[in-house]
Amino acid sequence: MTQTTSRLAMIEAAEHIVAERGLHALTLKDVQLTANQSNKSAAKYHFGSREGLIEALVEARMSPVDTHRQEMLDEITRLGTPPTTRQAVEALVRPLAAETLGRSGSRYARFLVQALFNPALADMIEKHLRAESYKHVRQLLIELCPAPNPIAIWRTDGIVMHNMTVLAAHEGSDRSPAESTAIVCDLVDTCVAMLEAPTSMTTKSSGASS
Repeated sequence: MTQTTSRLAMIEAAEHIVAERGLHALTLKDVQLTANQSNKSAAKYHFGSREGLIEALVEARMSPVDTHRQEMLDEITRLGTPPTTRQAVEALVRPLAAETLGRSGSRYARFLVQALFNPALADMIEKHLRAESYKHVRQLLIELCPAPNPIAIWRTDGIVMHNMTVLAAHEGSDRSPAESTAIVCDLVDTCVAMLEAPTSMTTKSSGASS
């Protein structure tokens, strides 16, 4: 096993452990055992620490998501017309869907859902959500939402979490490529509807509650 293959095997093992058993179960020893690494210092050599391993995992998964999302945003800009809500939602949903439902054996969406509710992971995930492509698409969604602030912000952040949890719910299930495509299309439709839904709150009352 090459060093690159060994490193990737341990990243996949860490993703598996956190997604299935939680962050508390993640140790360098368990990662090495799950990844079938005979070298007892392999994880420490490649990542330095458990935190370094988690950082490498998030980087490995979020880098292609960020690249894909930026390509979609660049295409929207190239068209030269104001972006639609559906275009912005697709730029949020489809890159992560490709890295989860579109990647065989992925547990990354389930890893992200764990991270949403674990303070030890939240800061690390937040750092990667500061990527320019994510900040751009989030701002687009806020601006395209017909509801006033802060409702537009709440809805946008709710859509981000809904995206992660729906992908996590389907990630481990048996499904055909056609079913995966249908799931993602429906997720886009749902997120568009969430963003564009009428609100029963007035601007005044929403401001008072912020």
